Amino acid sequence: MAPQVFDKDTCDEVRNKFVALATDTSKYYQADLDRIKTDNNYVSRFITHQKENKDDAAKMIESVFAWRKQNAVRDLDFSKNTEKCLTSMYFKNKDNEGDDIMWIEPKYFDKTKRADFEKYLVWLVENRERESECSQITIVLALDGLGLSEADVDYIKYFINIFMYYTADVMKKMVIHNMHWLLNGVWKLVSVLLSEGAKKRVIFVKNKEIYKQIPESSV
Repeated sequence: MAPQVFDKDTCDEVRNKFVALATDTSKYYQADLDRIKTDNNYVSRFITHQKENKDDAAKMIESVFAWRKQNAVRDLDFSKNTEKCLTSMYFKNKDNEGDDIMWIEPKYFDKTKRADFEKYLVWLVENRERESECSQITIVLALDGLGLSEADVDYIKYFINIFMYYTADVMKKMVIHNMHWLLNGVWKLVSVLLSEGAKKRVIFVKNKEIYKQIPESSV
């Protein structure tokens, strides 16, 4: 499901506000600058993410673009990845509305390779099949078998920050499947990073309840 697309005048107003902020274009990828000039769908994602506040949308574009260049997002390449542990994050199948599902299985994470996991997450989102269409995604956190000792709080914080501050209106909903009660404290700790709007997109399910969000054939 693509986000709302605003009219050209609205998008141009946000573009002009961004240009006023972007006094040093060397801080950004030229490809990102080119995209924001012509892609109304892309601009609209920032407007939607910031609840139609044009000033905040322009500020988010500037901060996201600077972050992308600082973190070499366009230079990441895991297309020939041989680290099996990284495959605990992957896109597979569609949700009930035909949007891509991103599956994350934290029990397979290796805390010693957190930096690689962080880069791989960004690369996955950046290179998903329908990114150019500005489509949204459903995220499934599959927590079967994950105990307190295996929970990597710092990575979970990073994960949330990516979808809160560095991607614009990409996460349609987050389905948390089979979270053990021992992780309630961890969730309270990290959920403070979510906006109230984002919290409403988080859905906790147990066992077959997931079929209300994800077709059984997609699980």
